[in-house]
Amino acid sequence: MGKCAHREGLSCSLIMRNRQPDPHPDVPEDSPDGVWEDPQEVRQGDPRNSVSLPARRTSAESRKGRADPEIGLRIESTLHRSDSFQRLEVTEHGGEVVRLDQAEKAPSKVERLYTFHEKPVVEPSGKTSVGEGREWGMVHRHPVRWILGMGGVVTVLIVAVFLLLPLINSPNAPTKDPNALMLTVEEEEKVEGMEAMDELLAQLPEAMQIFRAYAQASLVEDVVPLIKNGKSLVETLGRHWEPLRMPSSWAPDADSAWSVQELSGQPYGVLAGELPDDRRFAAYFTQRDGRLVMDWKATVGFGTAPFTRLAEGNGDASEIRGEISTAEYYNAVLPEDQYRSFRLTSPDRETAIWCYARIGSAAEAALASLLNRGAILEEFPSSLKITLHLVRGAPQALPNQWLIEEVFQTDWATP
Repeated sequence: MGKCAHREGLSCSLIMRNRQPDPHPDVPEDSPDGVWEDPQEVRQGDPRNSVSLPARRTSAESRKGRADPEIGLRIESTLHRSDSFQRLEVTEHGGEVVRLDQAEKAPSKVERLYTFHEKPVVEPSGKTSVGEGREWGMVHRHPVRWILGMGGVVTVLIVAVFLLLPLINSPNAPTKDPNALMLTVEEEEKVEGMEAMDELLAQLPEAMQIFRAYAQASLVEDVVPLIKNGKSLVETLGRHWEPLRMPSSWAPDADSAWSVQELSGQPYGVLAGELPDDRRFAAYFTQRDGRLVMDWKATVGFGTAPFTRLAEGNGDASEIRGEISTAEYYNAVLPEDQYRSFRLTSPDRETAIWCYARIGSAAEAALASLLNRGAILEEFPSSLKITLHLVRGAPQALPNQWLIEEVFQTDWATP
């Protein structure tokens, strides 16, 4: 290849010859401007024409029937076949030819110089060598005499400290009391009422026998000898007592619960079980005149008026037994800033009334200590059995709203 440069208005042409031999020398050379003939003019019947292209036409033939081509710039090139390799010919136009200068030679390689350094002599490490790199991983062993000497010094110090301890603690020693060495006999502290509770705890068979007779009784006369203060309750029993009508073959289950508690220094026992009709019972027992009797009022949850009448605002509420719990029901007649609200449920848990205690009264203080309103550090029962004296409040109060006049006891048992 060659390179030529030209100024404006000059032209140059490069003539290149094909270096490769013609692969088809038998094919006639066509004009560069030649075009293919019309395929419709190919002769029919020649089998070669079905797979070959039609013969190309010269540029003169293709111009027939067409208008003269537009005048413009045409770049032509002529290829000359040659079997021998020829160099690129450069034709000079305009009198100037720019040729490439010969490339400069690459600089010669610089010879590598080798420098020899003498390796320093390292002295062998010994016991007197210093430095972290030399002492790394080495174990320093101390003489045996030094170890024995240090052990002896520590032993002497420990012995000296033990010998000096009595002298150090002598100012703090208590004075000796000659009477302190005398033996004293302490009397066993007796818990008041424990003997009575232990005695009552062993009377389960007798309590089961008494309750069996009570459940089978059909007359008041049969009940009076079995209950506490029976003779003074004859009239009350005639109005409120209802027989259980248990058959003569019935008896409390042997696995009935028996517990002993104390009320105002007086022990009492509770026998809990189930009747044949699936009703639960809790019979209270106590000792009177050296024998075991049943507390009828506590057993039936006796009240001077039934809860159905109390809910209507009627009845004698001088002695009412039920389960009390805290409440938050107030109105304009019984405001919260003057009263504490409670809910009192009947022994059969079917009817409830609202009870109120005036703030600062003895009843409010007693109930606060039992239910501990406002306390969060201790656990207290949500409800408990109680015996109360109730009275009617203001006429504007609802029928089922009552005032607590007095708290008799924190259970149904009679003192």
